[in-house]
Amino acid sequence: MRLILPLLPQKRSLFLLAFLLGWTSAQAQDFGWKATLSPVATQGWHRVLLPASVTGRLQAGLEDLRLYGTDGKEVPYLLQTEEPVQYRTLFKPYQILRYTRQPGGLSELLIHNPEQRSINNISLLIGNAEVRKTVALSGSDNQQDWYVLKEQDVLYAIKNEKQTAEVKLLDFPLSKYRYFRLQLNDSASAPLNILKAGYYDTYSEAGKYTRIPIQHFSRKDSTDKTTYLSLDFGQTVHPEQLVFYISAPQLYYREGKVILGERTDGSRRQRKRRRRNNTHLIFEPFTLHSNAPAQVNLPRQKVERLVIQLQNEDNPPLRIDSMQVLQLNRYAVAQLQPNKAYTLRFGDEDVEAPRYDLQFFQDSIPTNLPIVTVQQITLLKEQKPKSQGSKMLMWAVIGVVAIGLGYMTLRLLKDMDKKKKV
Repeated sequence: MRLILPLLPQKRSLFLLAFLLGWTSAQAQDFGWKATLSPVATQGWHRVLLPASVTGRLQAGLEDLRLYGTDGKEVPYLLQTEEPVQYRTLFKPYQILRYTRQPGGLSELLIHNPEQRSINNISLLIGNAEVRKTVALSGSDNQQDWYVLKEQDVLYAIKNEKQTAEVKLLDFPLSKYRYFRLQLNDSASAPLNILKAGYYDTYSEAGKYTRIPIQHFSRKDSTDKTTYLSLDFGQTVHPEQLVFYISAPQLYYREGKVILGERTDGSRRQRKRRRRNNTHLIFEPFTLHSNAPAQVNLPRQKVERLVIQLQNEDNPPLRIDSMQVLQLNRYAVAQLQPNKAYTLRFGDEDVEAPRYDLQFFQDSIPTNLPIVTVQQITLLKEQKPKSQGSKMLMWAVIGVVAIGLGYMTLRLLKDMDKKKKV
């Protein structure tokens, strides 16, 4: 089969190609929603808090989120997500009762442990020094009777390339003396500049969550000794934690499960078989008991409705005063300016994630940034599933554009040859 293209004037050909390229570009980004942001007071980095009404309409990895300024230009951003639990290390100092420096002799550092905590190390913050020191450590409860903990240790060169002080760790057998005495041999050099003595304590910090509004809630205490809770959200959301507020009984231990949705893996025949056998649903089991917070962590799954089943056995149903559904905070971090309006656009299943330079400079962005919130969400157009036919049409148009460009190139080359011959 031979393809015959109509001979169009060059200007008309360029216009047609520009139109087709514009059409395919418009098909590439087909956002269904727009959200306006609250005004920004200061210039600099901000964190745009993405509520459930935004993240629920995004792709699973938030690939279709875009940020625009008043001028319609795209603003680069960096995605950040709270961790469920964050572990932080904090330096906690001991009280230094005295530091007796004796150049050419034996210097002494006296440390107070008033709570008599059981410890097996002391961290010393020391000013940088190119020196080697021998030290000894002993402990006491009354500053009169001293007992050896470490007969001899060595502090090697204290050298920090980025700061003027370095932390040195001194290990010793576990003990809980009220006082610790560190003796340093300064016979060969001047004393060390010991700034602090203490220990590093690791503690956990819960991540920040945002509440997902529940549009409709229903409860049924069935005769099969099961309580059924139904939560409808009115749109797709990604719940990650359930919080129950239970007032009675005082002591309880209940097993339950959350129905998150239908499995999408496998062939159509397999899905029908699971549906007949009632095995097509995703269940998340959990246990509620009075000796722990009434919280349930969920795997991130896109749902519009949750059904919760609580097994009561022979006990009276739980008195649940209220419930909360939460998702971990997610932010779009960007540089914003005051007196400018910013909007988010989202809701396109086919668009790919943007590629910004910011991904290479995450460590350069400061922490504790001001929060910008979403004020209003507007529907741009109804999102309909894109059929296979529409995708084939788009590829056909791209093919026509490619053929047209090739034809124009050949025609221009022929015209150039004719001019050379003349």
